[in-house]
Amino acid sequence: MINVKEKTIGEIREKIKEMNTDLNKINYLESALKVAGFTFEIKRQIWGLLADLYENRKMFDKAGKAMANKAGVEILIKEKLESYLKAGELFAKAGRIDDVDDMFTRAMRDANYEQAMKIKLARKNIYFVSAQDLERQNKKASAVKYYERLIKMDLDELEKKQIKEKLIETYKALGKFREIELLEGV
Repeated sequence: MINVKEKTIGEIREKIKEMNTDLNKINYLESALKVAGFTFEIKRQIWGLLADLYENRKMFDKAGKAMANKAGVEILIKEKLESYLKAGELFAKAGRIDDVDDMFTRAMRDANYEQAMKIKLARKNIYFVSAQDLERQNKKASAVKYYERLIKMDLDELEKKQIKEKLIETYKALGKFREIELLEGV
C-alpha cells in the first residue's frame, strides 16, 4: 500500500501526473480510497479516475466496479444514472451480463419516466452491440445470452423478428435444436 499524503483532489491529480505507468496510478488511487477522511466528492472523483484507467487498460470488470462505486456516491440523479449506464456498458464489455442487468435495474430505480425510456433504449443498444461483437469474435455461446435477454424485452415487431432470427441462427450453429423449438412458440 502506498502512503497517500495528498489531501485534495487537485493534489491527487498532480501526483498522478508525476507517475509514469497506468499501473502505478491505479495502485496509488486504490491506496487513496483506503485513506480515512476523504469526502464523498473526493472519493467520487477518485472512482472516476480509476474507472478511466481500468478501461484504458481493458480491465473492463474492474472499470465497471469502479464506475458502479462512483454511481453509489453521486449526488445528482443525472450523474448517478450516467455512471450506472457507463458501468453497465463496461460490464457488458467484460461479459458479465448479470452485472449489466444489475446496473440497469439500479438506474431504473432512480429514473423518472423520460429517463427510464432512455435507459431502456441504452440497455437494448448495449445488449445488441455486445451480441454482435461476440458473434464477430466467434463467441456464439456468449452472444446467445444477450440475444436471450433481448428477446424478452419490450421490442417492436421488426426488432423482435430480427432477434428471433439471430437466435435461431446461433442456436443452429451451437446444435441447440430444442431451444429452437421452444423459440418457435415465442
